[in-house]
Amino acid sequence: MNARNNVKKPFNQSSAARLVLAVARRRFAAQVDFFVARWLERCATKVEAAQRLLKTDQKPSRAFGMGVSLVVSSPRWDQSP
Repeated sequence: MNARNNVKKPFNQSSAARLVLAVARRRFAAQVDFFVARWLERCATKVEAAQRLLKTDQKPSRAFGMGVSLVVSSPRWDQSP
């Protein structure tokens, strides 16, 4: 008679290994979700800051006093000087 057949295992090792693997996968997925959410939040903050920085005014600005603009004329590449 074989003694190994008389001893019953308290749990199936393959199911325990699958359980440990499933827990590890869930923990890894939760960490990835956390890091992606944090990255998206930083991106949104940067976009909002850039939009505030590059926001255009509806009225023309008079930064040079009385609305004087400097125009520099240069010949086009296909025209002789």
